[in-house]
Formats: sequence, C-alpha cells, structure tokens
Amino acid sequence: MIRLGEVALAYSVRTLSTLVLAGVCGSAGVARAQSPTAILDRVRVDGRRPIDFHAIALPETVYVGQQTTYQVAVLLNADARSRLRRNPEFLPPELRGLLAYELGTPLRVPPRTFAGGVYEAHVFQRALFPVASGLQFIPAPQLTYSLPQSSSYFSREERSVVKAESASVFVKPLPIAGRPVDFNGAVGVFTTSVRLDTTTVRVGDPLVLTLRVKGTGNVKLLPRPSLELEWASAVPGAERIQVDSAGPLVRGVKEFDWILTPARDGRVSVPSITYSYFDPHSSRYAVAASAPLSLEVRAGSLAVADESDAGALLPLRERTVGEAAPNVWIGNGQFPSSWWLWVLLLLLAPLPAWWWSRTPRAKGISETGAAHVGRDPASAASASRASPEREAARSTRRTFLEALAMRFGQTPQDLVSRRFVARLLRRSGVTRATTRDAIALLDVLDELGFAVEPSMSDAPRQAAAAEQTATQLLRRVEAEAMPRGKRVAGTSLGSTILMLVGLSLLVAAPIARAQRPADSSTVSAESAGGDLRALAQRAYEHRAFVDAAKRFAELAKQSPLDPDVLTNWGTAAWAAGDTVNAVIAWQRAARMQPLAADLQERVSLLPAGARGGVANVAMIPVPWLVDAAIAGWCIAWLLVAVRARRLRGVPAFARTGASTWIRNVAMTLIVVACAAGAAAIWGVHALDATDLAVVSRPETMRVAPGVDADAMGGVTTGDVVRVVEYRESWQRVQHADGRRGWLPAVRLVALQAGPTPH
Repeated sequence: MIRLGEVALAYSVRTLSTLVLAGVCGSAGVARAQSPTAILDRVRVDGRRPIDFHAIALPETVYVGQQTTYQVAVLLNADARSRLRRNPEFLPPELRGLLAYELGTPLRVPPRTFAGGVYEAHVFQRALFPVASGLQFIPAPQLTYSLPQSSSYFSREERSVVKAESASVFVKPLPIAGRPVDFNGAVGVFTTSVRLDTTTVRVGDPLVLTLRVKGTGNVKLLPRPSLELEWASAVPGAERIQVDSAGPLVRGVKEFDWILTPARDGRVSVPSITYSYFDPHSSRYAVAASAPLSLEVRAGSLAVADESDAGALLPLRERTVGEAAPNVWIGNGQFPSSWWLWVLLLLLAPLPAWWWSRTPRAKGISETGAAHVGRDPASAASASRASPEREAARSTRRTFLEALAMRFGQTPQDLVSRRFVARLLRRSGVTRATTRDAIALLDVLDELGFAVEPSMSDAPRQAAAAEQTATQLLRRVEAEAMPRGKRVAGTSLGSTILMLVGLSLLVAAPIARAQRPADSSTVSAESAGGDLRALAQRAYEHRAFVDAAKRFAELAKQSPLDPDVLTNWGTAAWAAGDTVNAVIAWQRAARMQPLAADLQERVSLLPAGARGGVANVAMIPVPWLVDAAIAGWCIAWLLVAVRARRLRGVPAFARTGASTWIRNVAMTLIVVACAAGAAAIWGVHALDATDLAVVSRPETMRVAPGVDADAMGGVTTGDVVRVVEYRESWQRVQHADGRRGWLPAVRLVALQAGPTPH
C-alpha cells in the first residue's frame, strides 16, 4: 500500500524530458521507455470528482518477456487537496501471468488543467513482464480516501472508494523464424563479457570463469548458457543478480560462474561464448559474443593416462568377414520380418487337436462292457456255469463286434457303447434300418448271453436265429458302408496333412528367426560397410578416437539394428569424450542384447543419470522367453491332439493311464507357455526405448514450461530421461533419479535417433 504523503520529490521539466529520452542502446536496436506522464495525455478526467483515479498499460502489445509499463494516476483538485486530512490508500490489482517490478519513486506532476479544472497529479509506475502468450487481463485498482463534510475541524469525514479502468495487454509469442539453436528464452538487449580469476594455473588446480550478461530486460530470468571446453572440465557454479529499477526500464547484470579444472598443460584458450537473445524492439534474434581469452596452464600433479598404453582401451567387437549381423528386434520398436509366420504358427497349433476331437471318441470298457463283465459274485458264478445257448450267444456277439471293429478300423472295446456303434455305422453310410437292426441284435445277444434269467422262453431257437441274423447284418453293412479304402485313406490323409503342417511350422519358425532377411539394401550396406568398418577399427587402434567415432556413426546409420556396430560406435565415442553419443549407442545396443556381459559392463561406466531408474537396462532373456512360449504352446497342442486320437491302434493306451499323463503334461506346457509369453511381453515393454531421450547439454529442470518457472535442480550431459508430455518447445520428463520436470526440447536427443551432430 502506497501513500501520497511519501512523495517528496517534484520532477522538473528537464528531468521529465530526460526520462522521456531514456533508453539503452544495444547492438540490435534501441530500447525506448514510456514517458512517466503518458497516462495524463490519454485519460479523460471527470471534473465532478474531487479525486479522480485512472490506470493504463503501455505498450498494449508486447512479446513474451518484453516489458510493459503499468501507470496509475491520482488527480486531486485544489479543494480536495486542502480538505484532505490523511493520505489516500492505494490497493494495487492482483497480477496473474505477469512479473512486476516497482519503477523508481512516485512522481508528482505540477498542477495542470484537465476538463476545465486544475488538478495535481501523482503517477505510480510498475514494470510488468508477461511470461505466457495471449491476452493478459489486469484488474482495476482501487483507491480509498476520506474528505470532511465541512471546513470545521470536528466535521465528520465521508469515506469514498473509486476504481480505475482495467487494462489488458496482448502478448505475442516469440517468432520461430530465425530462432538460433542455442536460444533459451532470453528477451531484451544484452551484452556479454567474460573473465577469469587467474591467468596462470596448474593442471588439476581449479579456477573460476565468470560470464557477465548486462543489459535491459528481466535479468532475473536469464538462463545459463552451455559451456564445454576440450582442455578442462566445466562445472556450473554460483549465479549473481543485480537489478536496477530506478529508471523507466528494468535493467541489470547477471553473472554465471563455472569451476574449470584443466586436464592438460600448455597454452589454452577460452573461445568466444555466444549468448542468444530476442530483441523485442527490432523483432529479431541477436547474439552477444564475448571476447576470447587465453590462459597458460602449467604442468601439475594430475595423473594423465599414457596414450601409448593400448591396454587401457575398451576392446572393439569383431565379426568374421561375411558373417551376417545378428537378427535382433527387442528394444528397437520393430517386429521381425517373419512375424506373420509366428502368428500363423500359433493359430494353427490347435488345429490337429480340433480335427481329431471331431471324430467319434473311443469309449473304454468301463462304460458299457464293465456293466456286463464286472458283475457281482453271483452273476460271475452263473456265467461260469453258462448253458450251451448262453455260450453260443456270447460267441455270436463277440464275433459280430470283432467283424465290425475289423471292418471300420476300431478295437472291440470301442464298440461296447450302443451310441458309439450307431454313430459309427451312420457316419460310414449304413442305412437307418440296418443300424436299427444291428442295435436290436446286440440287445438280444446281451440278454441271451449275460442276463441272469432271460425273458425269452425259447432261448435255443433265439440263439440260432441271432446267429443267422448277425451273418445277414454283416453282409448288409458291408454292402451299404462306404468303401474301406476311401474312408481310411481320407482320414489318414487329413491327419497326415495336419501333422505335417504343425511339424513344418514348428521347425520353420526357429529357422526363419535365425535367418536375417537379405534384402538389397542390407546386402549393399554390408558390402559397402566392410571397408568403412576396417578404417574405423584402424583409426581406433591408432587412438584417433574422434575419427573412429565418426566412421562408426556412419556405419550405425547404415545398420541401425546391428548391436556390434552400435557397441563399437559407443566405445569410440566414449574414448573421444563424447558422452551423449556413447550413451545413445550403448543404451541401444544393450536393449537389443540385454544379456551381453560386455554391454552391461560398458553401461556401468556411464554416469549415474544414464544407467539407473528409467535408464536401467533389465537383463531379461526376451528371445529365449519367446522361443519357450512358442515351443511350449505347439508341443502342448500336439499332445492334446495325440490324446484326442487316443492311439486307436494301441488298445493298451487307455489301460496304462497314458491319456491322463499326456493331459497333465499338456496343461502344464500351456501354463508355462502363457507365463513365458507374458514375461516376454513385459520384457519388451521394459526394454522399449521409444520415449527415452538423452540430455545433450547441462540444463535446469523447471516445475513448469518456461524460463521463468521455479528451478528444481539441474541435469547434466548424458542423463537419460523419459518424455511424458510435450508442450510447444518444452518437454516434461522423468529423470533417472525420479524427478519430474520440464526441459527445453532443444536440449534432448531421442535415444532411437541417429548420431548427434557436433
């Protein structure tokens, strides 16, 4: 809350003219300030009010991060000025989406004529910086004052509240055209300079490099630029800010420190550090560059690896000339070229079991025959003392069933069920009448041969008649049934075809998986990459790591699914000090071959942010799980088919309990196949890298998209993050340590992308 009584300084005409012309000259243009009395030239004063109140924001159209000046004017006529006993109270508006700075001290303007009256004006100013594009609304401010009702000292005061106009500012987004690659959101007009805290240093002794960014703009939000030196390691240090808001434009200085640790001696130089920014006054991007510095680094006590020691180098993967690259597909987001064969195999595996399950299922002795054979002791004793008629009926029944079994390729035990016999005869082409007579004959023979007290009084005559009827029925069945060769051949042919299809698919799947499709592009890439691979290996052996990394990167572009090439590319990049490409190459190769010990060893060499959390490479044998799931599925359904067939030519099959054993084994294999398949699916998801990215340069992670958002720690070069959300030029990521925040998209490189340019 600001009181008018605190205003003690009256500006002269010369001071006002100086403020009007105030500005900061930069390399890209001139930043002009708004006149402190601009509001008095635009508002309309209400002459009926003793105290009038107005507000305005100028300019009304700005870019994101550009300053707009918010002015509030309080006008008092002579009567109100003489009667005012206490200072009015000013309640500023609530600002959202705008950062505010108080500009200087309140300004008292000498009395001037407004709407036929003389008013004394008091002007308050604020610098506002929008942080998002779009229409920004500024609510109306409020002024509260009290005036006595008369000139008497004891007169009662009347309290009044007046509100000024609300204001709005249209904020334009920063243009895309012409935006530098390293631009990180700085808006204003700036110059840069750099200094070192010493001019001589030894190897291993730290020194401080300071970059000073000075100019007009919101210096508090200036981001730290990236710095990488080949002769020293650079660790970000402290930041210092000085803001000057005494004038009409906010200006200031921000300094960035880096702690440098030289790794080699000799004459070294700090190259010119460029700082990209957007000049809103000229509506274009500009670059402020610092002058380069030189430094003498003396020999120190830091241990440096002997470049002649070849044993310290990580070994390259070698492949025999003419040997095909391994066919890997886990972790690269692609399916194998023979995926249709795998799907066809899984779909056709249950067909043999389904086919044989449609045929009449053989019934065991226990269903019907046991009803006659396994009777009580009295029945068994009576059967042992059977009459000749009873023996004749049993012999006729046995001969009749054996003839039918031989005719249709069944066992006599399969024909003890009336329903099974009826289905077998009808499906073989026997007429309904003959089938009905055969069933009736079996009923008669069962009663004559096994009944304790046959209901037939003339059993001898009925037994002789049944024997004649059985002979006639066998002739009728032979005449009416389909030719034996057609049925047997047809059944055998269908079963054989299904069996051959299942076995061929079971054998063809591993063969197709082991063979890499030799298309024209692959063949040409292999032939063209042989010389390049030899050159890359020779460069690595001669310790020309940068050249070796470039050549292996070209090979990786030609063969992006070759884990050997990716491993060698990462090894050369790691030796050359290129952490980003080393992380990309080793992470991609390790996700293709998660069980490779050499790849796991190389990944363990990466920084903590590139090998933990979302960057962890799970050692899951996905190819083995897939093979186990497919093999178990196919073998299980093959056993189910065998059980459905019941090996009809081997009567002892059902008696030995093999059917139950096969059923249990098949169910176990199906469960194992499903579990292996689920584990393989989970492994593919865990090794998938389609949404992973690598940090290319150190950056500050923020709680919201925008350089003005609060910081939540930083990320370093080579850190692996998982992208969870996109918003314009920002991406919300999950770091390996579990943090979730926003990073500029220009600082991230997709893990599945090719080599990063340098």
